[in-house]
Amino acid sequence: MTTDQHADWTDLEIRAPHDVPVATPLSWQIEKVSRHEDRLFRNRMPTRRTPVRSPQEVEPGDAHDALAVLALRESIRRDVECGRGNRIHEALGLGATWRQVAVALDVAPQVARQVLREYADDQRDMWLGYEQEGVRPFGFTAEQHAAVLALCELGDDEAVPRPG
Repeated sequence: MTTDQHADWTDLEIRAPHDVPVATPLSWQIEKVSRHEDRLFRNRMPTRRTPVRSPQEVEPGDAHDALAVLALRESIRRDVECGRGNRIHEALGLGATWRQVAVALDVAPQVARQVLREYADDQRDMWLGYEQEGVRPFGFTAEQHAAVLALCELGDDEAVPRPG
């Protein structure tokens, strides 16, 4: 991402999760949440009799700040949620077991498997949708989809066999 893109992002008003452009870095979203949160926090600070403004002082927050925080937090939640399946797939491919993945997610191995299945199905659906639109497909081919689903058949303490 470029400096210009960051400047455009900084100026962008967010009122709903879909206002956040696809592939906006989480760090940028968190930065924007922090700015709005700082203004909202200012509302809870005691007021001074004589206004003394310093360059570090933040303007009080308003409804726009509260709505931006809600929308940004929802966008962040969705981004993080979407990344779970990808990270499970990556961890298994790097030699983690289902039990280790489950501990990392604080869920049962079967729940972790279900997250990966849903991720694989979503990736496959994305591929098929793009293919149907005549756009260069992105997502999982039929073979990739099958390979990911095969990971779900591993035992809780079984790792992907490492090549070589």
